[in-house]
Amino acid sequence: MRKLAFLPGALMVAAGVVSAALALRWTTPAAVLAAGGAAALAVGVAASWRDVREWLGDPRGVFALNAALSTLLLAAVLVLVNVIVARRAPAFDWTEAGRHTLAAETVRILEDLGEDVVFTQWGRTRDPGAGRLLESFASRSPRLAVRFADLDASPQAAREHGVTRAGTVVVSSPRRSRKVERVTEPALATAILQVTSPAEPAVCFASGDGEHGLEDTGPQGLSTLASVLAASNFAPRRVSLLEGDAAQGCAALVVPGVPRAFPAGALERVSAHLARGGRVLLALDPPVDPGVAGFLQRLGIVAGQGVIIETSGAGRAVGAGPENPVSFAYHDHPVTRGLDQRAIFGRAAPLAVAPTEIGRPIALVSTADSAFERADLESQSTLFQAGRDRRGPFALAVATSIGRGARDAALPEPRLVVTGDSDFLANGLIGWSANRELAVRIVSWLAGVDEARIVSVEERQNRRVALTERRRAWMYIVNLGVLPLLPLAARLLHLLRTRSRA
Repeated sequence: MRKLAFLPGALMVAAGVVSAALALRWTTPAAVLAAGGAAALAVGVAASWRDVREWLGDPRGVFALNAALSTLLLAAVLVLVNVIVARRAPAFDWTEAGRHTLAAETVRILEDLGEDVVFTQWGRTRDPGAGRLLESFASRSPRLAVRFADLDASPQAAREHGVTRAGTVVVSSPRRSRKVERVTEPALATAILQVTSPAEPAVCFASGDGEHGLEDTGPQGLSTLASVLAASNFAPRRVSLLEGDAAQGCAALVVPGVPRAFPAGALERVSAHLARGGRVLLALDPPVDPGVAGFLQRLGIVAGQGVIIETSGAGRAVGAGPENPVSFAYHDHPVTRGLDQRAIFGRAAPLAVAPTEIGRPIALVSTADSAFERADLESQSTLFQAGRDRRGPFALAVATSIGRGARDAALPEPRLVVTGDSDFLANGLIGWSANRELAVRIVSWLAGVDEARIVSVEERQNRRVALTERRRAWMYIVNLGVLPLLPLAARLLHLLRTRSRA
């Protein structure tokens, strides 16, 4: 027995090394176990040194020692490979669209990180799909860490971060944090820029007769939008279009709810602000002021005088009525790339894009073909009147950017977004997640911050295979009828062959 006195110590050392390899670091228990094993091994060898010498002099002992050392060496190599793979796991993206590969823009942001960032995934169990995306971010930068927090175990911390849904990821840095409810690559990259950016661009809201109030908490107020923008690293504040150059210093000017009679001189100030390279969101409401309509016409944006009626009933699933058109189609633009949820609009004026020599107007959001423009604003009818009403589809939002000439190349590029409705920004509808995302994207693109660069990263979708009714029927027949019968057919064939030989 004295010959095996060293065995407990050797086993303790091996257990400590394996424990450290599995944890990818030397934990306190692993270090204590390895150190204790080393001490026990030394004591065991010293206590049976004579027997050990005799055993090593025996060819069988030498063979046993070589076998043990070879086994330990193989185990060490396997552990080393496991550690390397765990730290730098190779991954191959075989999808045609590259769904599991980070965009080059995202990689540059991660490589340029100048401070520590933490992804905290909140939930009751880990989400494997979101977890793989978070780990792909962390693998690109040593300054990014991924953690998991239990909603039930830490309710107070969840409330502090405003987390109410399982699966939410909180992106935090030493200066601030942002929560991401819909975990996608653009959303995470945007949040990283938000929490690491030292600047807070000013978003100015025009105040006056007819516009929504920035501090108003009622259904027509903008207090929720102000909170959302503040959480997105913007600084919302009020300005007056009745003053001189009130919009100076504003990264974006929002005019929410252009009244029927625009205040005297206000439109001229908006036009002058644009000419200086300003960025403006003009949220209209029907009926559109003729002066505003003429101003937009010169920029290639046509605003109708009626109201959009949606007859398909597509909005019923999201609580919208006939006078609440939904975003049926998103067109290719940095604002809308990656958006797939339907935003809900209020009573909206129809928009369209027309040829122009000033700017490059592009429709952002459109209704379905089933929508029509009701010319009578007082009517409650949802039936199309031939000869009076106009059939869709219509644009619900249009964006345009006006290029500079050679003489003004050093000045900022003017940008304008026009929406046919302002209520989609108000408290009554901004609670819809698609409305919030669309609003923040519009403001971000207008302000020209890095976020607009990120939202332009397209989300790579799965390649879909369209299944017709005939194909689906054949799938049922093959999977539930033919395949289960194959083993039975093979057995019958075997019996027939056996009997024929007999």
